[in-house]
Amino acid sequence: MYLLKFDWNPSTGIDIIGDFKLHYYSLMWILAFIVGWFIMKRIYQREKISLEYLDPLFIYTVLATMIGARLGHVLFYQSELISEDFFSIFLPFSFKNGIKFTGFQGLASHGAAIGIIIGMYLYRRKYKYKSVIWILDRMVIPVAIGAVFIRIGNFINSEIIGKVTDSGLGVRFVQDQYNKYEIGDAAHTGIKNVNEAYAA
Repeated sequence: MYLLKFDWNPSTGIDIIGDFKLHYYSLMWILAFIVGWFIMKRIYQREKISLEYLDPLFIYTVLATMIGARLGHVLFYQSELISEDFFSIFLPFSFKNGIKFTGFQGLASHGAAIGIIIGMYLYRRKYKYKSVIWILDRMVIPVAIGAVFIRIGNFINSEIIGKVTDSGLGVRFVQDQYNKYEIGDAAHTGIKNVNEAYAA
């Protein structure tokens, strides 16, 4: 069982140009949306629904997911942004102490779920070919698969880590948790449950 315990300290992303880096978490979001589009295309073809509805559905889904996930994070976990740094909620910059590029930090899956439900309601008001329940029923498949991609991204980012464990399935998350002096000391880097694997 000790072979299943390992240290986790991956690179944070793929260097593109200069300091610009494509983070693996962002890549997982992109893959989730692409795979979701192909799954919905297959579903629409099998059920003989015109593919002209698919692109608007994709746009509504992406916007609803991202806006819902961001607002969910802000409302549930970081509500101080509303009064302290309002524009950073919607822009990838912090304006608190001058302008600083931060990227979008903080997305909540339950906010995304709420956003998708609202987004599909709005989509259905414009495109009346099927009921909201019918659309949501088909959306469950790509959303569930997308959630797996997102949890893989969480694992790569060393996010949503569990409590210290004696289990043979634990992982020592090194990155972003400890400074470079603490990494070498096992007392600081305990073996923890892999919550992302359980969630995926």
